[in-house]
Amino acid sequence: MAPLVILGIDLGTTYSAVATVDERGNPVILPNRLGERVTPSVVSFESPGAVRVGSAAREAAAIDPDNTVALIKRRMGTEFELLFHGVRHTPESVSALILRTLAEDARAQLGAGEEPVRAVITVPAYFGLREREATHQAARLAGIEVLELLAEPVAAALHYRASADPGGAILVYDLGGGTFDTTVLRANGTGAKVIATDGDSRLGGADWDERITGFLLENYAHAAGEEDFYADDAFLQDVGRVAETAKRELSSKTSRPVVLRRGGTSVTVPFDRKTLEGLGADLLGRTMAIVDRVLGSARARGVPRIGQVILVGGSSKIPAVAEALRTRLRVVPRLAEPDFAVAYGAALRAHQLAGDPSGASRKATASVVPRSFGILVDDSHDPSGQRRIVVHTVHRDDPLPAAATTTFCTIVDGQDRVRVQVFEQAGDVPSEEVEDNRRVLDGELAGIPPLPAGSPVEITSRVSADGLLSVTAVEPGSGTKLELSAYMDGVLDAESTRTLDGALRGLTIRQ
Repeated sequence: MAPLVILGIDLGTTYSAVATVDERGNPVILPNRLGERVTPSVVSFESPGAVRVGSAAREAAAIDPDNTVALIKRRMGTEFELLFHGVRHTPESVSALILRTLAEDARAQLGAGEEPVRAVITVPAYFGLREREATHQAARLAGIEVLELLAEPVAAALHYRASADPGGAILVYDLGGGTFDTTVLRANGTGAKVIATDGDSRLGGADWDERITGFLLENYAHAAGEEDFYADDAFLQDVGRVAETAKRELSSKTSRPVVLRRGGTSVTVPFDRKTLEGLGADLLGRTMAIVDRVLGSARARGVPRIGQVILVGGSSKIPAVAEALRTRLRVVPRLAEPDFAVAYGAALRAHQLAGDPSGASRKATASVVPRSFGILVDDSHDPSGQRRIVVHTVHRDDPLPAAATTTFCTIVDGQDRVRVQVFEQAGDVPSEEVEDNRRVLDGELAGIPPLPAGSPVEITSRVSADGLLSVTAVEPGSGTKLELSAYMDGVLDAESTRTLDGALRGLTIRQ
């Protein structure tokens, strides 16, 4: 009998990894078909019927950049469309191709044939409703049953089986290739409770790579006296790879000269750890500002100090990261297999859930609301009556599951319907300004008796333990109720899902 395919998937911005749990209960990485422990999160659409995923796609980027996609995780939950060979694609469909490749390679490693894949897939802790739903959609398109979308810091803590001293808590600093995530939590050997979380979906190791690439190209131009290389895609791709390699090597070395070759020209660029620190100083500063913000949220929730610091994500190996955290928190950060900690933790969680049909083990992890939710209302303090604001009813870092009932009022006499628009915090910090939020649900409470201005309407917002939002609006006098159906900008509707599902089924994946 073929083994059950139970996986932990770290769906990363630049690289992805898959793990399972062996017969001794230890998490192990499943290499891809090429024997690589990580798969680049890159897709190249080489023809109407074929795509390349992984290392081959990354190589193809130098030859055919217009048909190659990277860093798609930064686009999850957005209305971002791509067109390749006349076929429409979205962040969900591109991510689905990566997930499908990971699942097929895992099956091959396990000798599982066409057995269904059940998986815990990790997401940044600060991912909002749209990003999480988009990730679910991608998994469905890939034919994967999602056991849980698990916050990356929680996965890392489960792997480390971390437990701080009684007076402290754990700070997980997760600097991946394309996103940054930091979370304060308490953990034991089997579960974790998130206290506060924050992050930036557009900040990661790729930004350091971009700075290094610019530095190398500037030095090459000065030494070689050339400027036309900016039109040479293959050369630029090579320099980008060299930049990433140099960054990695400076984690263990203090200097690493870089040799750049183009045509008959060869230029050696001196490069050392001090230069790297200078190039990324402001980027590191941005992560520390977010750390300070999450620590403030944790203190407001009764966590005065940090007992452990765990470094996760390949870019957390940059020496300046550990030094900045040690200086700030007076705790020596813990760095051990940061590239795989999230995948390992996801695998442990997947096997925990798969072996517990009752669902009791879901209580082993407790997270928080990643972003505030609120209702769009007219600002009663605006003399012009034109200003609209978002009144947050469920707040960021509220423990999950969360619920809140708020009474709002009608604004005109004879009002017989109420439009209910639910918005989610879009910026770094909660704000009542409409432009700092994004609409996620929309509905209309209709069929109520004509009401005088100032009549109450009760709106209850609920966020489940899985992070799913539901909103109910009730007019108390008549009992008329509205339960909002999903209206989610930036996430595929049923018809689009069916269309993309058909398109993906017709594609051959090559590695």
